[in-house]
Amino acid sequence: MNIRLLTVAAVVLLVCLASGCISDSNNTSSNNTTIGNNATAINVEEEQAERTDNDIGTIGTMTAIVHNFSENDSQSTVYAIAGDIITIELEENPTTGYSWKMTYSEGLKLEEDKFLEASTNVSLVGAGGSHMWIFQVIETGEQNISAIYKRPWEEIKGTEDSYEMTIEVIPESELIIDDGTVIYNNLEGGFYGIVGTQDAKYDPINLPDELRTDGTKIRFTAYPRDDMVSFHMWGKIVEIRTISPIL
Repeated sequence: MNIRLLTVAAVVLLVCLASGCISDSNNTSSNNTTIGNNATAINVEEEQAERTDNDIGTIGTMTAIVHNFSENDSQSTVYAIAGDIITIELEENPTTGYSWKMTYSEGLKLEEDKFLEASTNVSLVGAGGSHMWIFQVIETGEQNISAIYKRPWEEIKGTEDSYEMTIEVIPESELIIDDGTVIYNNLEGGFYGIVGTQDAKYDPINLPDELRTDGTKIRFTAYPRDDMVSFHMWGKIVEIRTISPIL
């Protein structure tokens, strides 16, 4: 009898070891997945509450950022790099039978798709809320997001509310990374530009107001916007991705 019990116990122990129900107490490895050069993949659902617009992790040598969009950004073309997060939130009221039907290109990975109620107040039942989609950019090139607001059983008539966005995903190597000085130019009515290292001149289309002070030292990354033409005729047109003062 004792031999039989010992045999059963040994079999149970082997099964547990094979299935992983017993772990090595000395195993200190992380459950996080690495991307590229020692970068940590982000679990969208767990990290959403802690995200800021300019800090979600590192992809290669460049910090990935979150781009947040709403109804007001429909028909926009935005720039990003692989690893960035695209968050879109659109108003939705499923109690009416209407909902957003979302489609997207293969260069985007859907990380989360959920409905957000407007309020937990029972008196507002049926008041609707918003629908949120969270994508991770996984491929370079032109990516597209498209959505239409309709009842699932109805045919598309062409008069429905819709949402369109184009995402130009450039290789990380094409980003402009530089230190510079903000300067005020009196040309063409006056504008602020950036003089970088080796006297490189940049004409930013979205320099933050708080940094529009002549002589401010900055560190920045930017997308080259060779698709745009400026009447300033001064420097390379860029769209700021990240920027911070050098104190």
